[in-house]
Amino acid sequence: MSRTSLAPDVVPQLPVDELALQVLRDFVRIGESSTTNYIKWAKEDRLPVPALRAIAEAFEWSRAHGLIAHDFTQSSAEAVFVTRLGNKVLSEGVRVLQATERAQGVHPRIEAVARPQFLIGQFELGVFASLKAVEVRVRELGTFTEDTIGVDLMNKAFGPGGPLADSSVGKGEQEGTRALFAGAYGVLRNPSAHREVSYADVSEAAEAVQAASLLMRMLDRVEKRLKA
Repeated sequence: MSRTSLAPDVVPQLPVDELALQVLRDFVRIGESSTTNYIKWAKEDRLPVPALRAIAEAFEWSRAHGLIAHDFTQSSAEAVFVTRLGNKVLSEGVRVLQATERAQGVHPRIEAVARPQFLIGQFELGVFASLKAVEVRVRELGTFTEDTIGVDLMNKAFGPGGPLADSSVGKGEQEGTRALFAGAYGVLRNPSAHREVSYADVSEAAEAVQAASLLMRMLDRVEKRLKA
């Protein structure tokens, strides 16, 4: 009787991320702790070479994406365990991983506050922290006091005569910038400040963080202009 539960003819055809989750689920089901042993079982189940290579590729993909890690409590160099992120991805699907990775490569000030929250599955807190970081920087650049907050802060900072408004561009662009900052804050930040917000679609949370990253990069240009 086969010990592994992978279909040998299907395995080489699957995208690596989908295959990786199937392999990890099977790995956990068997109760194995060694990638080498798992492939040994697959060989004994007479999986062909293309399937075995695909499984090895899936393990490497899982390791590279933080779904498995070397188990230092075991003597074998091939001993691994499924990480916290790995268990979350197994439970909720690969989109959790994709959303977490999209929180990488954003503006450093945003990544510093959003990615740790995404890694533990607190997506709404990652969005909240990202927009808060934008608010803090707007307040610093515009030298506003702590009691100027939220949408009001954005309107005062980027509105007509505001300290962050760019008088060298047309009024339409100035108004668009004000509306962008105020709108993003009102839609993405304000709701989570007043009620519990749950991102059923984690991709939406990742895109909200990317929106905050765009605002932060725009603030980079504002700071450069103010210093010129």
